[in-house]
Amino acid sequence: MTLKLHAFPPSPRGFKVVAVAAHLGIPHEFVFVDLTAGTQKSPEFTALNPNQRMPVLEEDGWTLWESDAIAQYLASKKPESGMLPKDEKSRADMNRWMFWSGAHWDPACATLIFERFVKAMFGGGGPDPKEVEKGLTSFNRLAAILNAHLKGRKFVLGDQITVADFTLGAPLIATELAGLPVQDYPEIVRWYAQLAALPAWQKALAMGQMPKAA
Repeated sequence: MTLKLHAFPPSPRGFKVVAVAAHLGIPHEFVFVDLTAGTQKSPEFTALNPNQRMPVLEEDGWTLWESDAIAQYLASKKPESGMLPKDEKSRADMNRWMFWSGAHWDPACATLIFERFVKAMFGGGGPDPKEVEKGLTSFNRLAAILNAHLKGRKFVLGDQITVADFTLGAPLIATELAGLPVQDYPEIVRWYAQLAALPAWQKALAMGQMPKAA
C-alpha cells in the first residue's frame, strides 16, 4: 500500500497535513507541489484535484482532497493516538471547531496572509488597505472567541490534542509574515506555543521554510 501526500508546506493548508502525518508517524511519499511555479495547474495535478488546489492524498489509485478531510483520514489510521475522539459528542465538538475554522478562522487569516505576503511574492503589488482592515476586523472578532474557549483548556477539546488543534493552529505559522495580532490573545499564544514545540510541527516547518519577513 502506497500513500502519497502532495503538498506545499509553506501554505498553512499544506503544512497541516504534513504536520499531522509526521505527528502520527504515518509512512508516506511526500510530493512537493510548487505553487510558485504553477504546478497545481498542470494537467497531471488537475487529474488528481480538478480544483487545482493542494493538498491531495493518493492511496492505491484513490485520491482525497480538502486538507481537513485528509487530516481526519490520516488520524483514522492511528485510532490509538487519540487524534480522533471516540465518543460521538467529542467527535462532533472536534468537527464543530474544524468547520468553524474552514468557514471563518481560516479565511480571516488567509486574507491577511494574502494581502501582506502572498501578493508581493507573486508580483501582485502591495496590500489593499480595505482588505487588510476587513481581515483584521474578522481576525480579532474570531480570535476573541477562540481565546475565550481555550481558557482553562490545554488543547481545543481539553487535555487531549486532536486534529482540530492542527487545523486551527496551522494558519499561525504565518503570524510574523502576515502580522497576525496574536499577541493580544494570551490563551492563543500559550496554546500555540505547545503546538510549535511539537517535533512534528518543527519537522513540517523545516520542510517548507517560510521566507523571512522584510
